[in-house]
Amino acid sequence: MSIDKDLLELADGQQHRAFAADAITFLNAHAPRRAEQAVQWGVGEEKLALFHETSGEQELAEAEAARQWQRRRWDAGFGWITGPVEHGGRGLPDSYDRLYRLIEAAFDVVDMSPLRIGLGTVGSAIRHHGTEQQIGEYAAALMRGELIACQLFSEPEAGSDLAGVRTRATAVDGGWRLSGQKVWTSNAQFADIGLALARTDPDGPKHKGLTMFVVPMRSAGILVRPLRQMTGGASFCEVFLDDVVVPDSLRVGAVGGGWKVATDTLAHERRATGDRSHELVARASELLWILATRTGRDRDPLIRDSWARLHANVRAARLQQQRMQATPEDALTGAERAIDKLLLVDNLRAIGALALELLGPRFVVDTGEWGTFNWNRWLMGALGYRIAGGTDEVLRNLLAERVLGLPRDPR
Repeated sequence: MSIDKDLLELADGQQHRAFAADAITFLNAHAPRRAEQAVQWGVGEEKLALFHETSGEQELAEAEAARQWQRRRWDAGFGWITGPVEHGGRGLPDSYDRLYRLIEAAFDVVDMSPLRIGLGTVGSAIRHHGTEQQIGEYAAALMRGELIACQLFSEPEAGSDLAGVRTRATAVDGGWRLSGQKVWTSNAQFADIGLALARTDPDGPKHKGLTMFVVPMRSAGILVRPLRQMTGGASFCEVFLDDVVVPDSLRVGAVGGGWKVATDTLAHERRATGDRSHELVARASELLWILATRTGRDRDPLIRDSWARLHANVRAARLQQQRMQATPEDALTGAERAIDKLLLVDNLRAIGALALELLGPRFVVDTGEWGTFNWNRWLMGALGYRIAGGTDEVLRNLLAERVLGLPRDPR
């Protein structure tokens, strides 16, 4: 088919083409093609919620559907393309993983959001910093779709300043006792394991007194509570650890080496934050122009200038993300991912601001009319994206100091 030929053109070289042909055969057998859908006003769901907000039963159903698709990927040899062969992976370079993701994007597969943290961040952290036993028991199990993971990093008083975490890990016979509170945790309500950053040396320098652990989420002493957002949904949880005992075999990396594990993990998180949102942004910008036309503002020079600027920025952000995806994983630094995330957040905010300008009072009053009040949810969600994956201010400081070589802020 001509579509298959177009997908094969994504491959570079004979080995990549053979891999692409296998991937296309697998996907053709198990998923329909993604239909190109023109943006139409008043048709279907508005899809203006930036954070995934569903009921408990629906969340579990979505998680199970994602598990099944990941198992199917695994059985076909696409579950851990870059993973070590001795643990069931294929041991291929990152270019094959990027190629598969590009090809799969042409198919209508299930939403993998419930597994994204495990596949993209926690699994990678364990693979690169864990023991062989941890890789086999946890990283490989995540890639097989057998486990779901969450990140236990942020705390009420340690979000942007992650090195300031106060959750304590005290050495006990054969292991560690963890006590503290984590917040803004995705998937905690149904996760099997959590990757927890805790302080093992309260007297040492704050970046050097941290250690990372794998924490089974069904352990005694763990309490998970949903956090209600101002959008009305509950996409995140707070997690309380009350004398949770974990064996030393679940320590990831060296004692005091948790900061290195954490920064590597966050780099993958920032990439994932950008990956899943650019398509949503492009659709929203098209909806905005339709809204401008329907409200009679499409001839307003200020509105036209705002929308043209937004459209150019959306395209630039998308191209930046595509360039990052085409770069080998080991060649990426925190700078590319920070830029990707900052560009995305600026566009999210600009879209909400333009929707507010176009709608006026209808932006804040829910009349039930399609394409009006739900822009409010978009703008409130955009505020959350300024924090998710690293706050804007912290990422700008990172770029200023480490890339541009500007002087550090005075202490």
